Amino acid sequence: MKRLTDKNINSPEEYDRIFFERAKKEVDEFDLKRWKLLLSYYRKKGRLVDLGCLDSIAPVLAKDKYPTSEVWGLDQSKEAISVMSEKYPQVHWVVGDVYNTKFPSLYFDYVIVGELLEHLEYPEKFLKEAFRILKKGGYLALSVPKDETKGEVDGDRHLWSFSIKDIRNLLDPYGKTKIRLLRSKYFPIYEYHHKNILAFTSKQ
Repeated sequence: MKRLTDKNINSPEEYDRIFFERAKKEVDEFDLKRWKLLLSYYRKKGRLVDLGCLDSIAPVLAKDKYPTSEVWGLDQSKEAISVMSEKYPQVHWVVGDVYNTKFPSLYFDYVIVGELLEHLEYPEKFLKEAFRILKKGGYLALSVPKDETKGEVDGDRHLWSFSIKDIRNLLDPYGKTKIRLLRSKYFPIYEYHHKNILAFTSKQ
């Protein structure tokens, strides 16, 4: 892990602003592809949560595929949760703290962590909480930009840069991890289309 910036601007107010900025645009095809890939190991009737969801429709895609499943999205942005709750009422949306989710231990079969880890001051502390709420045998599906440099993606909101080795070091203590890379034909034309690490850890 390499620290990219000392200052942390990832506040709830910042993501209220980012949410409405993103809401003005159509769903990005790269994001959509990534959300679908993050659901690769999701199975019927499993409880799922997307931590730090913001405007992610991964929970919606999961619910559409398996209507009887229990699906949640959690984020610090009150504006995002309010809009997503109104737009997609079939999903349980909740304002919360990713370091202390308030969910019971071993509650979920599937936990999504999409483009969140690089924004967090304490990635290890967060992962401890994410795996606490995940059942044994369940999957944590994670995506982060690969080997980014300062200011390369999302300005100063990214605090950390991760290599594949970094991600394995963080996840392997919790279970067996599979890694794949997601590339975009648009990078580096568009900053958000950076090469991504996708990791899937089955909790032991």
